[in-house]
Amino acid sequence: MTAIKTANIIEGNLATEPKYFPKGQYVARLVFRIMHTDRKLNQQTGQWEDGRTTAVDVNFYGATAERYAQTIQQQPDVFAKGTAVVAWGELSDRSNVWIDRDGTPQSTSVINGTRIIPNQLVNQRRANRQQSNSTSLPQYTNAVPEQDPWAGQQAQA
Repeated sequence: MTAIKTANIIEGNLATEPKYFPKGQYVARLVFRIMHTDRKLNQQTGQWEDGRTTAVDVNFYGATAERYAQTIQQQPDVFAKGTAVVAWGELSDRSNVWIDRDGTPQSTSVINGTRIIPNQLVNQRRANRQQSNSTSLPQYTNAVPEQDPWAGQQAQA
């Protein structure tokens, strides 16, 4: 018999800031919550519509968690909330289960992570789009037009 190891790849946005639990009674742990919302183009309206949102917690343990925590401490923007990321690892046999404020049971899948990286293509595309949106806005200045009849006149009391 052979053992098969499957790797799961998760692509989405960091829903929260990473949570670090330092080494103490247990091994160090670092948790990333990644969310992804399916989007589809409505052919009749031509508008993008949101579909189902999926949340996954990606846990890193031990030395790996400590290395990522050190990276986050040195470069906090690398894994900031909202950053597009790609993570991979093995599906955990335990999911996170809780009861929300309304009394409804909730759960998220959990991946025992081996690696997580910022999705540079998505993040660059977002930055370019944000930059083009900010430059397309009208630019107002305090310059006085040359033909302004009131330019240079003193207010009368």
